[in-house]
Amino acid sequence: MRSMHVMHVIDSMHGGGAETSLLEVAPALTSRGVRTSIVTLLADDGALEDRVDALGLTHIRLKHRDPLGLTVGLRNLICSQRPDLLHTTLLFANLAGRIAARTTGTPVVTTLANQDYGPEHRANSCYGGWSVRAVHAADMLTVPLTMRFHAISVDVATVMSHRLRIPNDRIRVIYRGRDPARLGTPTLDRRLRTRAALSIDAKTPVVLSVGRLDRQKGIDTTIDAFRLLVKQIPDALLLVAGRPANASAMVQAKTRGYPAIRLLGHRTDVPDLMCAADVLSFPSRWEGLGGTLVEAMALRLAIVASDIPPLAETIGDVGWPLVRPDDGRGLAEQLVSLLERGAANETRKDAGERRFRALFTAEAASHGMAEFYQDVLRDARRRR
Repeated sequence: MRSMHVMHVIDSMHGGGAETSLLEVAPALTSRGVRTSIVTLLADDGALEDRVDALGLTHIRLKHRDPLGLTVGLRNLICSQRPDLLHTTLLFANLAGRIAARTTGTPVVTTLANQDYGPEHRANSCYGGWSVRAVHAADMLTVPLTMRFHAISVDVATVMSHRLRIPNDRIRVIYRGRDPARLGTPTLDRRLRTRAALSIDAKTPVVLSVGRLDRQKGIDTTIDAFRLLVKQIPDALLLVAGRPANASAMVQAKTRGYPAIRLLGHRTDVPDLMCAADVLSFPSRWEGLGGTLVEAMALRLAIVASDIPPLAETIGDVGWPLVRPDDGRGLAEQLVSLLERGAANETRKDAGERRFRALFTAEAASHGMAEFYQDVLRDARRRR
């Protein structure tokens, strides 16, 4: 496989799923001859900067704030860096990246990272439903500028193919991966050390929620469920790890006066938190894949998730319970069930770990992405 330079254009390097997945796969891509550089368009909180530096990746932040300035700045950067391929992820990067690359003749691929532009987005947008429709139209107008699309799940490919009118043969599904070495091993010593650092007793039942405080993630449903759960398990504790977002005020209001619910903010030690917890609550209203579930399976953490197609696809036949979105009572019942089962959950944990090793490692993701890039470049050469 010949070496190539892929320039990733992404909105920002906040510590979200798209950003984390990019950094997870980059080292394995390097070993396959794919050099990764990153360009961001918006300001971020620097949550991943240390990881970017540790990996030795080039990270360029464009200074412009207006759409035209971003597009022109990106075009100039493409001309100076001359990447073989531009890979865009998330809204602003998709729009600016596609236009800039077209003016330089650089092939473009785009990641479909979520089920965007649905009724749930129009209902939850702080700018109103009209803004979602406007963005949807802009995305559709620039779709022809992308040669091929990478979808992070079969369900995302199916839904977005319809919503953006992309022919199926232009989309390839490649699951996102996680590096087992970075996640580490869920040992008893690691569990106890993490609990001690958080001043949590070794026997305390711990429910974990991971995700930004966004309506999408259903943190409010987890809190509602936990309020019901403590009526049956009074000594239980809920840890909520995630940076602020559009549901922060609601989460703060719901947790006021509940010392058993701890808001931890953004954390860089989520794998440690997973080792310390007993069950993960993940009742998202919509998702693209569920990278948090991938990490939970790798670290043998019990899971209750919402019954939506991408999360069901991620968990597969492992057997962790799924509940309807917004069903706090159903979520509480399943969380209590898993907490009370204890050692009886080991069979599902074994199955989840096997599923992770088979489908969701960084090595598997890098293999798929490297082949995808090579195919796109071959197509581009034929078109020329």
